[in-house]
Amino acid sequence: MEESQELKQDPLHEVKERFKYAVEAWAENRQRFIDDSKFLAGDQWPEEIKSMRDKDGQPCLVVDKLGQYIRQVVNDSRQNRPSIKVRPVDSGADIETADILQGLCRHIEDRSDASSAYDTAVDGAVRGGFGFIRILTEYAHDNTFEQEICIERVRNHLSIIVDPDFKKADASDIRYAFVVDEVPDDEFEDITDEKNPDFEVGELGWTAKEGHRIVAEYFEIVPRQRTLHMLVDGTVVPDEEYQMALDEGLQPPSIIDTREIESNVVMWSKLHGKGYIEEPREWIGKYIPIAMVMGNEIDIDGKVSYTGLCHNALDAQRLYNYSRSAFAERVALAPKSPYVAASGQVENHPEWEDANSTNYSVLTYDPINIDGVVVGAPQRQPASDIPAGFSQDMQLSEHDIQASLGMYAASLGQQGNEKSGKAIMARQREGDTSTFHYHDNLARTIRHIGKIVVDLIPKVYDSKRVLRIIGEDGTPDMVEINPQATQSKMKIGSKTIYNLGIGTYDVSVTAGASYTTRRVEAAEAMMAMTQANPQLFGIIGDLMVKNMDWPGADEMAKRLKLMLPPQVQQAEQQEGEQSPEVQQVMAQAQQAMMEKDQMLQQAEQLIQQMGQEMQSIKQQIENKQYENSIKQAEVSLKEQELQIKAFEAETNRIEAMHDGSREALIKAQADITKAGIEADTQIQVAGINTLAKEPETV
Repeated sequence: MEESQELKQDPLHEVKERFKYAVEAWAENRQRFIDDSKFLAGDQWPEEIKSMRDKDGQPCLVVDKLGQYIRQVVNDSRQNRPSIKVRPVDSGADIETADILQGLCRHIEDRSDASSAYDTAVDGAVRGGFGFIRILTEYAHDNTFEQEICIERVRNHLSIIVDPDFKKADASDIRYAFVVDEVPDDEFEDITDEKNPDFEVGELGWTAKEGHRIVAEYFEIVPRQRTLHMLVDGTVVPDEEYQMALDEGLQPPSIIDTREIESNVVMWSKLHGKGYIEEPREWIGKYIPIAMVMGNEIDIDGKVSYTGLCHNALDAQRLYNYSRSAFAERVALAPKSPYVAASGQVENHPEWEDANSTNYSVLTYDPINIDGVVVGAPQRQPASDIPAGFSQDMQLSEHDIQASLGMYAASLGQQGNEKSGKAIMARQREGDTSTFHYHDNLARTIRHIGKIVVDLIPKVYDSKRVLRIIGEDGTPDMVEINPQATQSKMKIGSKTIYNLGIGTYDVSVTAGASYTTRRVEAAEAMMAMTQANPQLFGIIGDLMVKNMDWPGADEMAKRLKLMLPPQVQQAEQQEGEQSPEVQQVMAQAQQAMMEKDQMLQQAEQLIQQMGQEMQSIKQQIENKQYENSIKQAEVSLKEQELQIKAFEAETNRIEAMHDGSREALIKAQADITKAGIEADTQIQVAGINTLAKEPETV
């Protein structure tokens, strides 16, 4: 009862409980992220030791040995960034449409500068153990209502708190997430009309800087029950679509099976500590649009820790700083060796007071006799030695750093004991292997981002429009989409129209050198081949020039292609390059198929219209049959009346015969004849009316 009253008083009770639980669960990892990031930024001496050494005038040197390893991993990721690959799954999907989706994903990445989002996320994972990426929707430009998908960079990875109980390696199964922002006081009051409703920052250990308030975006997955129907033609449709068809007067195929399923709906809201800034509403996608890149993940009895590349090397870096500072203090900052002079030799010469630190061209002194013996000139003492232990300790500390990271000199391009190129590459591969999990984790995250984007594409691009796509080589192209098209790909003359909402598509990632790098390598390899075999240029010359990056290369490649041997050109035509005549025939066939599809659609509409008319005619027939039954009952009553009259006339005739009255007999005979004529007339009239009321045969 107390809990229900609390819920009524505070609509954000459950949200705050989740926020508190998530902050507490992430507290240790977040603090480690902060400490490691500060250390890598140069704050490498404990504060108490630094204060003591500053007081005594002792140096606290920081010689950063870790930054080069972080840059090596992050920049290697930039050179070999994974790319999204879209693949068709079911019969409704199409390979060419999958290529269009893939090109659209490249356009989205290019437009939203997704590379910076990926680089910042992997940098956070390498430095502190985790990084985040957001997926948003925004208007394409100021003068339109059309939306675009955006992959957004998250610079402050501590601004996002996700469900700590996820299990999957790409964190795609998170149930809720918070995106926290610090808003200046004046802006906060403009959007909330409140003065002090922080998001309970004091209790949850989250403090805003002075003059700011904290607000949060909140995503959560809400399960909902749905009903699925299997129709007699094998189609599976949700109940809402089936009911919509019935409401529109259509006659969908009958249902042969039904089952209940639980589907997830993502809800979004914006809130502060006292209530909602924007009420919860449904997010258009089925995934929470936040992706996480992990560093090192360690699960110890259910408690998960995330660490970066350098976490285990911090102590070795500290030892190196201590040794380097002690060496500097002992040697570089030590005063010059003093002079030893007899009493009375230098008292009258003030230059001797700083002779150990200042270079004088001449130093004069007063000769002194002691017991008749002349004392020699003042002598400088031998210089202080350099302990060999300092150098050895620094070397050991640097080796400890490399051992902690699993990266040695060859990984950074430094010269080692290796002599052959194969040995150097083997040592470099060892360093790459020790840090490969960072690139692999980024690939998993980009795969999840691809799933989010492919899920959003048919929902965001939901109107007839022309979109830009980007090919693997960076070449842009334009395609037309139409969500009303009946197939995923339709040919209308020479134009192809795509419906990106038909079919199911899966996402994978491919990692490796960029297309530009592979193109340069291909050109170099083909040049080496043609140098060894000049006759080969006549066969592959167009491909070699096409992969070269200089003005006019494409035009030259086209001309060289025209000079290919006839058998090569014929083979290419057989593999797919059709002649204009074949292309024209195929276009005509595709046009005929389109016309056939249109005729089928018109026939289906005509059948539906005829079905409705048949229903109307059937109702009319039933109404007319009811009227005929009433008319037949009236005829039956009329026949009974005539029979009664005939019976009365016959009775009169018998009585007249009995009485012997000739006049009465003639009258009775006339009545009988009249009754017969009326009966025949009534039956004929009733029959004519009945025939007139009968419906026409359909």
